[in-house]
Amino acid sequence: MADNNGQISTASGIPVKDIYTPEDVKSIDYDKDIGSPGKPPYTRGVYASMYRGQLWTIRRLTGYDSPEATNARYKEEYALGQTGFSIAPDISTPSGMDPDDPRVAYDIGHAGVPIYSIEDMETVFKDLPIEKCSAFLADRVGGLLTPAYFAMAQRRGIPLDQVRGTTANDMLTWSSMELANQPPPEAYFRLSTDLIEWCAQYAPRWYPISMNSYNPRDNGITAVQELGMLMADVIQYLEEGKRRGRVPLDKFCKRFAFNMAANNDLFEEICKLRAGRRMLRKIVNDRFGVKDPSCGQLRVHVQTSGSTHTHQEPLNNVIRIAYQTLAAVLGGAQSIHANGYDEAVCLPTEEAMLLAIRTEQIVGLESGVTNTIDPLGGSYYVESLTNEIESRAWDYIKKIEDQGGLLKAITNGWIHREYKQAIVDYDNKLKSGELTIIGVNKFRLDPDKVPYRVPIFKSDRSSVEVLKKRIKKLRETRDKTKHAAAMKKLDEVLRTPDNTFPAIKEAVEAHATPGELAAAVMKVYGKWTYPIGV
Repeated sequence: MADNNGQISTASGIPVKDIYTPEDVKSIDYDKDIGSPGKPPYTRGVYASMYRGQLWTIRRLTGYDSPEATNARYKEEYALGQTGFSIAPDISTPSGMDPDDPRVAYDIGHAGVPIYSIEDMETVFKDLPIEKCSAFLADRVGGLLTPAYFAMAQRRGIPLDQVRGTTANDMLTWSSMELANQPPPEAYFRLSTDLIEWCAQYAPRWYPISMNSYNPRDNGITAVQELGMLMADVIQYLEEGKRRGRVPLDKFCKRFAFNMAANNDLFEEICKLRAGRRMLRKIVNDRFGVKDPSCGQLRVHVQTSGSTHTHQEPLNNVIRIAYQTLAAVLGGAQSIHANGYDEAVCLPTEEAMLLAIRTEQIVGLESGVTNTIDPLGGSYYVESLTNEIESRAWDYIKKIEDQGGLLKAITNGWIHREYKQAIVDYDNKLKSGELTIIGVNKFRLDPDKVPYRVPIFKSDRSSVEVLKKRIKKLRETRDKTKHAAAMKKLDEVLRTPDNTFPAIKEAVEAHATPGELAAAVMKVYGKWTYPIGV
């Protein structure tokens, strides 16, 4: 990307030289800065065999219409070779609103699956091998999905200490999206930390948090800002775990998972992941003194960036997604979601879903890039850029810590001012031509000259009334005494320093709805206003 003075830079504004030589990497100590895969500092990968041992998990964030429709789509994806499941909830579920809430009347099942009970969760995973395939739950912090999944697994006879999967559960994630009906970040932070502690003791194979920079990245920030925010997130949670002292820090952070974006700048995205692995090790093992080296491993899911998809000439997105998938692979991801090419237009059609899965399979099994580990390692450019991204990310963390840490940077609006400025900067670069988007501001065709039309996914809106009737029946038939007692206990626990997850789990098992869980939290913590205009 060239600026108005002709300077070539990465998407984050890092100047790029015309050629790189040994002089650019002369300060690198191979053992200290690069090392071998599976060993600190993990620059080349968190596992010794990486993809020579097994490919990454192919996991697409999926959900639409109803639990029944989503179950059918999961079965299709599994039959096509998908190796993990990810629940994409509709707006009502993470917003903590029930289907008969008029505020979400037009959002039920529209852009995800609505799940309001353990029975809905059982429907989503009916006849699917959750004992073989792990699941990712994009659950509201303190929400219904995780306890409902645990209850479903136990009903199938799977002990909690054997249940595998991941909960989103991250304050950075949910505070980055303007969702209605949200508690303040302090509540997110308390509830998410509670789940981390609880899982460390009772569900040790579950990843209780996926520290997520994907959604912030979709707000327009750069790769450097994304990495800086993510690592500041790690620091904030480790400081809280250390302050509480309820769980040894090595157990507290043992199952941290991560979710990052793959954007358009191929080498910058590869180097971002390599730098991230090095930074996490320094934070966990050096700064916080955790002795277990595995706690410093960046086990990361990478999703191709939805914000890069265009509705103009949507087939161009096929190429973008393929290159972003390649960046995730060359960067050493453990799990990858390739988007549907039509997501700027509609929910993915079956055609787009198939193509997304095949994209990952072709990269993994046909391209040859998995034949050796970290094939770009040692490149003068790659090692130099990895160093520069790490250095700039540390500088960005310093800015966040100057605000008092990530939690305070969110609550005082600093983070959201960063999002706002990033959106303005992106728009200005697009208008000036400094940033090129093919088919949008360069080589753009008139819409009637584009020689194809893509299929459009059409939602079945009849499911909305079914879901309304279903939750009405649930309220009428649940054990009212048990439900009332569970809600009373949740209210009491929320007003103490005690761990809230056992009470949330008990309330879900008593058939509390997402709307009731959200109301209980906001009764204590109040409602948060998204500060994008601050």
